[in-house]
Amino acid sequence: METKSARQLKKEAKEREKLRRPLKTVVHPTRIIAYLVQLAIAYYMHDFLRNHFMMIVMWVILVLPIFDLITFILLYRGVRIELSAPEREVNRNSVGYLNLKLINTSYLVSYDVNVKLDVENSFYKDSSATLLSLPISARSNAEKQIPIKYSMNGIYKYSIKAITIRDLLGFVSVKKAFDETAEVNVYPERALAAEVDMSDMNKGMTESEETVKKGHDFSDVSDVREYIPGDKLMSIHWKLSAKRDILMVKDRVAMSDQQMVILTELSGSDEEVDEILTLTYAVTKRLVQEQTYVRLLWWSEGNFSFEERQIMSLRDLREAFTEIYYASIYYDPEKTRGYMSSIYPELKAYVKVAMFEGQANVLVLEQD
Repeated sequence: METKSARQLKKEAKEREKLRRPLKTVVHPTRIIAYLVQLAIAYYMHDFLRNHFMMIVMWVILVLPIFDLITFILLYRGVRIELSAPEREVNRNSVGYLNLKLINTSYLVSYDVNVKLDVENSFYKDSSATLLSLPISARSNAEKQIPIKYSMNGIYKYSIKAITIRDLLGFVSVKKAFDETAEVNVYPERALAAEVDMSDMNKGMTESEETVKKGHDFSDVSDVREYIPGDKLMSIHWKLSAKRDILMVKDRVAMSDQQMVILTELSGSDEEVDEILTLTYAVTKRLVQEQTYVRLLWWSEGNFSFEERQIMSLRDLREAFTEIYYASIYYDPEKTRGYMSSIYPELKAYVKVAMFEGQANVLVLEQD
């Protein structure tokens, strides 16, 4: 004997399978059979009673489908749908809204308009659908605001490819094609946890700053001078200082001579990668706010190389994350370490955000 939970699981699986199917034109035989039964009853009642009233009832029932067909054609032509997202950018774990507007320019009504709303987060290869059944009045705009809880990062793509409109007698649901789409970018947004030690990260920043690739630095050295109290230690030219036996400092053109190389690992389960991205965003945002420029790297499986973006503002950070959402998740977290040493041999150290001991962590890795 099946348990209640097993029956419930089977029912939910059946509902999910139903939602995966596209909307299509459907004839409803039970409503047609019910109509024919009513027509037969009216005919026999008229034949038995032989009065004018039953004759009128019989003819009304007989002509009704023709009237229903004509009005349905006018309704079908007059109905359209619009989909929009008022907020194109939202934060993770926030609630956003989709606006769905069902417009009827005819003077007719329908009590059952089915709208299938598809949603996809391509970064996590996740998709789902919702089926909405809406009535529509004559010459009206039926607006529905749909709340969405964004629990994962990524680009959410919403689409309505078709709706089905049912006639008043319920004989048929006819498909009408549309191509309405809306996109919402979801970005991580959280305060940097206290357990992330920024001073440890400075080790990676100091090492990488000295050995940055030509053409990828955020500033150029304009002069070398003697150390003045108050100068940042990261600006000290250690090799020249050792030769002259006095501290020498590099003057740079840019606002800040600090920079950090951060590699975000897109490796693990969907939930793990989501936590890695969230921590990467928080750390990078903190550094940008402290006027520390960041070189953000991630591995691209499609291009078989590292993608690299210079982050000098929060706008740069969001644009970089939008590009990350088009990358692919991989399953070997150690693969990038070998690629880093071969592609960036000049880096003595860099910061890596990855899963460590069951949670997302910031690690400073040194290269030989």
